[in-house]
Amino acid sequence: MIIVLQYLKYIFTAKGRHGIHSPFIYTFVTNCIPTKIEKIFLIERKKLFKNLKNNSTTLEINDFGSGSKKLGNSRTISSIFRTSSSKGKFSLLLYRIAHYYKPKNTLEFGTSLGIGSIHLSKGNEQGVITTVEACENTRFYAKNNLKKMEINNVESILSTFENFIDIYKGEKFDLVFIDGHHDGIALLQYLEKLKPLTHNDTLIILDDIRWSSSMLGSWKTIINDPFYHVSIDLFRMGIITPRSQQTKEHFTIRF
Repeated sequence: MIIVLQYLKYIFTAKGRHGIHSPFIYTFVTNCIPTKIEKIFLIERKKLFKNLKNNSTTLEINDFGSGSKKLGNSRTISSIFRTSSSKGKFSLLLYRIAHYYKPKNTLEFGTSLGIGSIHLSKGNEQGVITTVEACENTRFYAKNNLKKMEINNVESILSTFENFIDIYKGEKFDLVFIDGHHDGIALLQYLEKLKPLTHNDTLIILDDIRWSSSMLGSWKTIINDPFYHVSIDLFRMGIITPRSQQTKEHFTIRF
C-alpha cells in the first residue's frame, strides 16, 4: 500500500463543515474538533513529551499484536514515543472528544506509554477510563506517567484485548479507543465481540486505519457494516458509531 497515494485520495475527497448535511457530523466538525485545550495541560504535556523524547531507558516489549514495522522487541522509551500516533494532533483530538461528549465509561485498547490515557483523562476528569495493555513493562511505565500527570480516573488492566472482552462484566462503554495490535482481521474480531459492551451512541475510535493493507481492508469492511450507521474518515483515525436512528452515511472529514 502506497501511503502517499492514499493521502492524496483522502485530501481530494475530504470535506470541511460546508456541504455536510448531517447534524451530528456538522456538530462534530464545528463544535467538537475546535474545542479549546486548557493551557495548563498543554504546558504539562510539553514537559512530559520532552522527557519521553530524550529518555534512553530500554524496555523489553511483549508484543501480542502484529508488532512494529520499525522496532524490535527491545526498545527505548524515546523510540516508542517517536513512532507513537498519540503525540500529535490526534492525541489532542482524543482530549477534545472526551471533553465535548463527556463519556462516563471509556475503554482504551493499547496503553503503551499512557499518552492516549492521559489525553482522554484530562479531557474529561469526571469519567472513568479502563485501559488495557498486554505488555507488563510498558504498562508499568505508563502507570508512572499517569502518576506524574496526577491522573486518578484511569484503571490499568494487564491483559490481552481478547481476554479482557471475554471476562468483562461491567457497564457498557460510551467511548472506545482501539490503538494496538494493528491487524485487520483481529480488529474485526474485537469489534464483533465489543458490540454487546457498547450502546447505540457509543463512539468507537480506531487508530492507524491505514497502517497496513490489512487494516485498510478491514476499515472498508467496517464502514459497510450495517451495524454502524455513521463512519468518519480522518485519514489516520476512523470513528464509527451505531446511531440506528440516523441514515447510514460515511464521511471523509478534512483534519
